[in-house]
Amino acid sequence: MNMSESKQGSITILQPQGKLNAITSPELDARLAGLIEGGTRQIVIDLAGLDYVSSAGLRVFLSTAKRLQHAEGRLTLASPSPQVQQMLDMAGFANVLSIFKTLNEAIAACAL
Repeated sequence: MNMSESKQGSITILQPQGKLNAITSPELDARLAGLIEGGTRQIVIDLAGLDYVSSAGLRVFLSTAKRLQHAEGRLTLASPSPQVQQMLDMAGFANVLSIFKTLNEAIAACAL
């Protein structure tokens, strides 16, 4: 899995690409944990480049949201493809995580 990272003010934006599954999710989880341990409190994950997310990937989103909540931070998800949105919906994550149609909306919500 390829992943790019950028910053917009105090917000860190991660853009993973490809498949987020049992093989690739530890890489994303480790990167997110490192960011949080390093003091990052506002993270947007841009899902536009992901064409598949397994239950292992969903667990990364949930555990990151919980870690940031304990650290008084915020996680938002942006731009899920229809397939990824369907996985999020089936898992009931739309009620638990902040998911936005566009990256700009997710960045704005994360900054609040």
